[in-house]
Amino acid sequence: MRKNYKHSKFDFKNGTVVLAGAGPGSIDLITLKVDLALRIADVVIYDALVNSNLLKKCKKQAKLIYAGKLKNARACSQSDINRWLLFYALKKKKVLRLKGGDASFFSRGSQEISYLKKNNVDCKVLSGITCSQVAMKIINKSFFNKSSICNFVTGHKKLNTQVKNLDLNMVSKNKGRIIIYMGVGQIGEIAEKLIKNRRNPLEKVYIINNASLQNQRFFHTTLKNCKKTVIKKKISPPTIFVIGD
Repeated sequence: MRKNYKHSKFDFKNGTVVLAGAGPGSIDLITLKVDLALRIADVVIYDALVNSNLLKKCKKQAKLIYAGKLKNARACSQSDINRWLLFYALKKKKVLRLKGGDASFFSRGSQEISYLKKNNVDCKVLSGITCSQVAMKIINKSFFNKSSICNFVTGHKKLNTQVKNLDLNMVSKNKGRIIIYMGVGQIGEIAEKLIKNRRNPLEKVYIINNASLQNQRFFHTTLKNCKKTVIKKKISPPTIFVIGD
């Protein structure tokens, strides 16, 4: 079926950059448009959390550029990525910027779009399935608890900021469920701050590692013990934390 796709279903023009979400991990969880973009792109600049099997969909002559920025294995800087996007777009290539999960969710997609627009490069965004959607299905919960509030938090510090600047006091007060992306390295500090802001130390915490993949792991613990669980079970990224029953 996929081999019969027509390019007219997705207008990917030369000199255009497409920012696309590759989903949470499984190659079965990408959208049809992202699948098509992979097949017709001339250049693919992809992140560390993108399933490498997706790259097998690319045409043989496509140029693949790894742009992973894991904490201890940075392949490039954000400035490098911006320059690559502009360079190949100006060469009239179809450029695909492939990100894990959803391209707009806790990524630097907005920075890349802003940079491209300043340089008069056309760009489009293709949404993807974000990890929390898979996580909630795994734990059989909805995003909202009795408070009808859900908080999405990144545990990864932003440029020139520290985790201490997150307003965890506000997050604690609204009583909503808390979903933490990229929080493995900071989960102890985040949990401690939530407890200090009157979040229940015994509140349930669900931990999903490698969501949607064959090596997926699932744990549940409490807020006060979540750091111990991460250490004991040797949990590493990619991992998502869901706080609250």
